[in-house]
Amino acid sequence: AGTKLSMRACVRLLLLTSSASAAETDPREWTTADVGGWVARVGLHEYRGAFGEGLVDGRRLLGLTLHELEHELLIPSAEHRMVIEMELGELKLRNGLLSTAERARHRKAHPCIEGWSAKEVRKLLEATGLGRFAAAFFSRGVGGDELLRMSGDELRAVMAEQASREEASAREAAAQLLAAQLEMLRAREC
Repeated sequence: AGTKLSMRACVRLLLLTSSASAAETDPREWTTADVGGWVARVGLHEYRGAFGEGLVDGRRLLGLTLHELEHELLIPSAEHRMVIEMELGELKLRNGLLSTAERARHRKAHPCIEGWSAKEVRKLLEATGLGRFAAAFFSRGVGGDELLRMSGDELRAVMAEQASREEASAREAAAQLLAAQLEMLRAREC
């Protein structure tokens, strides 16, 4: 299978590099090549071709919807579309491109979770499309602080308890989504 980076490693790389690159260039001015680089930095390099073939430049990137990601760019994984949407929100947030209402919606969808109870974590997982794993985290009493400290392997282990019959690739995609969300939350200043 080669030496493929995990989603967590890719997102961490993005967080280390995106602040500097975002300050240097306005994403509204990005070329299709710049967008392809961003797609790779968020850990979804397998979709660079789709964005290139779709002639997605910075302005188009900033306006993409989940529907367009699925039906025009043909991104098959719901989890990967959600990662792209989340990363687009963070890109817009870092560059001051969200209205007050959009910023509030983004922060509500991707809140700071320090100090949360296990019940609040369960509600977050249910709200972000990961409800099938919520009971496993809740039964272990995983609150926000513990969730933020969990490694990718620890996340996968808890998720495997709940969904032992679920297809491994679907479980892995869900684990990557959760890991990406947590990396974003760890990096954000609340």
